[in-house]
Amino acid sequence: MKKLGCGLVLMAIPFIFVAIILMGVVMVITGESNTTGSDAHSEIESEIDSDYTFNGVSPEIERYRSYFERYAKENGIEDHIEILMAMTMQESGGRLADVMQSSESLGLPVNTISDPELSIKQGVSYFANVLESAGGNTELALQSYNMGHGFIDYANEHNNGNYSKELAQQFSNHMKARLGWSVYGDPNYVDNVMRYLDKTEPDYAAGDADWALPLKNIRITSEFGWRTHPVTGERNTFHGGLDFGCTPADSILSVAVGRVVEAKHSNVGYGNYVTVKHGQNEYSRYAHLSSIGVSNGQEVNQGDALGKCGTTGSSTGNHLHLEHMTELGQAHQDKIDPKETLGL
Repeated sequence: MKKLGCGLVLMAIPFIFVAIILMGVVMVITGESNTTGSDAHSEIESEIDSDYTFNGVSPEIERYRSYFERYAKENGIEDHIEILMAMTMQESGGRLADVMQSSESLGLPVNTISDPELSIKQGVSYFANVLESAGGNTELALQSYNMGHGFIDYANEHNNGNYSKELAQQFSNHMKARLGWSVYGDPNYVDNVMRYLDKTEPDYAAGDADWALPLKNIRITSEFGWRTHPVTGERNTFHGGLDFGCTPADSILSVAVGRVVEAKHSNVGYGNYVTVKHGQNEYSRYAHLSSIGVSNGQEVNQGDALGKCGTTGSSTGNHLHLEHMTELGQAHQDKIDPKETLGL
């Protein structure tokens, strides 16, 4: 019987192979294949005018646009599609299956959701929920998406239901003390999301000093000096530079004529960074780059591109960390506030 069974299996193999091929042909003809993002057919046309436009959302997020359109329409927030995609850029950059990091809103461990569409479906639904609870206040809803519904209650109790970055920091400190955690949420979440969007008439600062601006569009996200570390949550750490919001599409520009003395790749600390020497005792450093476009020893002019904005190393999101030093290896407290040198 064993020999007969083997013979039947061998005889059946050619027929199984043909059946598989035919099934594949049918799937191609009928379009029954798994697709995601830009490869999936969009069920709606986006006709809603938004107050915002993208200035650097990656292709990894753009490919999911049809899902954002579909679920934004289902939840009645079609005018928030760009904001939802900018949130996703901050949450994962499109590099994780749980693209909107929405597992926790279901009471599940982080990154439990393994299907990008399900992550977007849940994330959009949850944002629509907090947006309604926030009375349509987008900034309050964004911070609540990051910190939970409790932030809305806290804002109602302590700030007449209004959002502010200071309030977000207070709530973060309150929850850390209450839970015994070293980190709770991201008090800079609203700024971190909004840097991927431009308003119709953006109000950018302009420099008027010896150094030129390191980005075409300037928005400071973290000042020089003492602060709570955004990654470790450690209090009273000295920030030896100035942080600017930027996107992966933005080139990082040399602030003055000089010579590249460091062009290093790293996954920790500064991440990928470039240091340019401008004079006897003057250096500028550009950290967290996604890519470096210059090499050690290269001469650069003011305004030359050194690399692209990124989030490498110890970073919570895409930004430029700019330093002004008088010597290499200088202690953070001894560095100069770039804001003064840039005339901001």
